[in-house]
Amino acid sequence: MIRPFGLNDVWLVRRLQRSGMPMAIEHMLTHPRDPLWTALTAPWPWAGSGVATFVLDEAVDGQRLNGFIQLMERAARPEADLLHIAPALSPEAADDAGATIVWSRLLNYCTTASANHGLQRIFASIPDGAPGQACLKDAGFSLYTRETIYRLAGSPDGNLQAGFRLQGPGDGWALQRLYTRNTPRLVQQAEGALSGEVGSPIFSWWEPDSWQGLVWEPAGEVRGAVQVHIGRAGNWMRLWGITGLALRELRALIEQGLRLVTNVRSQKKQRVLPVYVTVRDYEAGLSGALSGFGFAPYIDRVRFVRHTTAPVRELSAAARSTQEVRQEVPARSQSQ
Repeated sequence: MIRPFGLNDVWLVRRLQRSGMPMAIEHMLTHPRDPLWTALTAPWPWAGSGVATFVLDEAVDGQRLNGFIQLMERAARPEADLLHIAPALSPEAADDAGATIVWSRLLNYCTTASANHGLQRIFASIPDGAPGQACLKDAGFSLYTRETIYRLAGSPDGNLQAGFRLQGPGDGWALQRLYTRNTPRLVQQAEGALSGEVGSPIFSWWEPDSWQGLVWEPAGEVRGAVQVHIGRAGNWMRLWGITGLALRELRALIEQGLRLVTNVRSQKKQRVLPVYVTVRDYEAGLSGALSGFGFAPYIDRVRFVRHTTAPVRELSAAARSTQEVRQEVPARSQSQ
């Protein structure tokens, strides 16, 4: 049976986490925590930090099936990220029949649990080419973009250039315009940007209160933006407006982002940590600009989304009353 994590599952999760697969790379590289520690912070599913951990422990046809899956709800959003699943799948499919069943059971269970909690999307990120891609697709997840994570060992010092200023609360609309102009429609759909939700699209879905940003506003128009997150084990930098910038402008945006990382880190009196940047397959030109600052490819990932059943209001003409019905929202993939 599959059940929410409880104290009786401590030893099972502790054993399995060593052979599991992290599925939210931002969390793993900035604030790495063992799944057991994360599970213990949530007394029941979705409580506290918004974490839900579900455990599978049963015997089927004489075979013991053990595994767990862990999700984290995004702040103020009807969606969650898969954080961890165990055990990881082996490249040798013949040796992995039991683990494949575990993945299938857990993925389908967490989809239902998320829908019942009112969540509309579940996101997963795994290494490109990993055997888990087939299991995700079988469970209704759709691949919507590929990306490469770039890594830099340090960052330079310096001051803000002319035209750059700190990002403020009033920049939300300008940032959303940058996102819309630079992101393919199918990716926007996958990420909920076309749903009309408050805060859509979201620009910092983990540790949302720990980000700082700069906007590039020449002649009174926001043409680019950079956001940085200072983590416990690494820093993350996100760039917006990439496809509308010339190479020299893109390089200026990267340089200012790196200097912001250094300045924020100095204020917090933290040591030098790696800086990570995500380059998606539609962000042409960013890879070359990052390489000029010493960034190097770190890992290739693929991003999946599973749209769950979402509550919708329909008017019944016969009863002349509003009823709540469940409607499946299909995910669409860039690769289709």
